[in-house]
Amino acid sequence: MRIKKAALVALSLTPLTLVTLSPLTSFALSEAHAEFFATNNGNNIINWWDPDACEPGSTGALGSQSGATGTLGGTSTGGFSLDEVISFASQPIGSTWNIDDSAAESWFLASGTAAINHFGLNSSNIGEITAAVKAAGVSPAFFYAYTVNEGGGAGGFINHFANDAPGGAVANATHDAEYLSTQSQVTNGTPATGGGEPLDMPTAEAAALLQSLPAGSIGVIYIQATSAVTAEIEDLYGKTGGWTGLFNKPLQGVMAAIKSMGGDPMVSGSAVTPGLVGSISSNCSTATAGVAGDGIQKAVNWAIMIAGNDGYGYSQASRQTGWDTYQSNPECTGSCGYFDCSSFVASALTYAGYYSTNPFFNTMSEGESLSGIGFTDITSSIDLATGSGLQSGDVLLSSGHTGLYVGNGQVAEAMNESMGIVVDNYTGGFTQVWRAPN
Repeated sequence: MRIKKAALVALSLTPLTLVTLSPLTSFALSEAHAEFFATNNGNNIINWWDPDACEPGSTGALGSQSGATGTLGGTSTGGFSLDEVISFASQPIGSTWNIDDSAAESWFLASGTAAINHFGLNSSNIGEITAAVKAAGVSPAFFYAYTVNEGGGAGGFINHFANDAPGGAVANATHDAEYLSTQSQVTNGTPATGGGEPLDMPTAEAAALLQSLPAGSIGVIYIQATSAVTAEIEDLYGKTGGWTGLFNKPLQGVMAAIKSMGGDPMVSGSAVTPGLVGSISSNCSTATAGVAGDGIQKAVNWAIMIAGNDGYGYSQASRQTGWDTYQSNPECTGSCGYFDCSSFVASALTYAGYYSTNPFFNTMSEGESLSGIGFTDITSSIDLATGSGLQSGDVLLSSGHTGLYVGNGQVAEAMNESMGIVVDNYTGGFTQVWRAPN
């Protein structure tokens, strides 16, 4: 579980000097969970180092965020009781609080958070983000409140990564929402620490609350993700010390945001159901949810993510090891195993739900396998030389090679041992195109 160092209200450090928090930092590093940060006092910039992130370029580089107040976390609203916060933390991350998607979208766009300009979001395209988030089983109201609460400006929407995932706004929304969904199921962790708080900050109350919460709940993700929440819970239990007032209050900030959207944080309302509803439009094409799977865009985003992770490589002899590793350790970033071209495509489709178990087909059997799950051969409608007519998620096939078209004239494919797994320009050479069921 990545430990988030969020929401410091005030911090004075030498510019671009990494913070050492021994012994907390040494423990976090041994668990591969460290995020170091430094503050540029003159520009109110918070920087961090995230060796646990899977995005390309995240190793060996600092991410940064500018903020007029020098805080990371946006809202510092309190005013809720301990019982109210516990009740809220117990609710699923898919809770809607009966807030319409349009109301959540309008609130988010009016917030002015950094992600809006970063991804060029407006009333015309925000619906694509909402659909992507809902496909991962996360409610838009929670996702947007979480994004604003974290302040934005780093990788993706939720500020947990040093760099964006490849693929633009929709891919990053999917990536971050799936992270929230996955990590909310991990109930055997510990409260986050190491965010600049004194070493004697207690965690017992936060740990007990974490163990009492159901999988998939808001508190499970938040308690393990940010030390600001650990401090918030200890404060609510009446514990005081050097950590008191040091952080914002993320849980209560989201609760206040829900009230601002017109919802009641004490009434969870209906919950979103994972799986795409309708279609998601990228900036150049439309990917429509498949009948059999959770949506072809989910396969596309997974393929882009794997291509951007240097821990995965190409091998025909060990073609199943990449998928096996991902199943057991989806956050792996080093020596993660291998795919060949067809096992890579098969794994992407399995991840998206088109197969219940990975078929590990080869290029000779791939067409028959795709036909069996409802994909359609649309080769006759495509200009194979130029790629005209392709949609994001189309499976490309030729004798001996296959890849996944990801939009913008690009293909995600496992090439060979020297090139590995890449997202590269479409250059033709394929003889068949298969499209997911409508």
